[in-house]
Amino acid sequence: MLRAIALLACAAAASAFLGVDLSQATGQGSFSCLNSNGYHFAVIRCYESVGQPDPNCPASVINAWNGGISYVDVYMFPDPTAGNPGGQMSSMINALAAAGIHSRGPAPHSFGMVWLDIEGPGYWTGDQGANRAFFEGLVSQGRALGVVLGVYTSASQWGPIMGLDYTGGSSMPLWYAHYDGEANFNDWGAFAGWGSPSIKQFQGTTSLCSAGVDLNWYPDGVLNGTKVPPHPVYGYNRNGTHF
Repeated sequence: MLRAIALLACAAAASAFLGVDLSQATGQGSFSCLNSNGYHFAVIRCYESVGQPDPNCPASVINAWNGGISYVDVYMFPDPTAGNPGGQMSSMINALAAAGIHSRGPAPHSFGMVWLDIEGPGYWTGDQGANRAFFEGLVSQGRALGVVLGVYTSASQWGPIMGLDYTGGSSMPLWYAHYDGEANFNDWGAFAGWGSPSIKQFQGTTSLCSAGVDLNWYPDGVLNGTKVPPHPVYGYNRNGTHF
């Protein structure tokens, strides 16, 4: 499996950035292995659907940087049924800050942005109006705290949760899932105001480098001769320099 995924990374390397997202404690050695196999960005869960900050997040963020990962973001799986979206966002950011980790600071005590995980209609209320208000509360507090936000969702998830006529997330970068095994946007279809995506999650739960990960892709770009994201998704490099 590792060899097959490494071959995929090599095939895509000329035109893409490959990366992973994860929801388990992950050591520096695993991140070093991932980096060596062509996976250069990581998105780490820092808030759990049970309504609390993920205690494994801070160590995994630091381990990712120290393992050579070029871009490190975090994601939030909120608990809409518990209410208080601003409090949930604040508790996650405060938990990171307590570990010395801040938005767009110098590595390894930093993260680029927060992705809001909007999926699983069963985790949400059956009232789209209430769901929209909760989402807007997350966004409002995140912006008040100075973090850069993106949205992880797909039409099949956003539709029943928010309604496909709701465009309240479309001003933010979109990370969508379609497990077709293809590291490209050929499958993309616009929805809810998003005309184009930023990242694609193209393969679900995978065991790689002694870690449980999902596989992700986004197009390549170049800045001053160095490969960087083409969209201001990450906003900085590992030295804290803003693009």
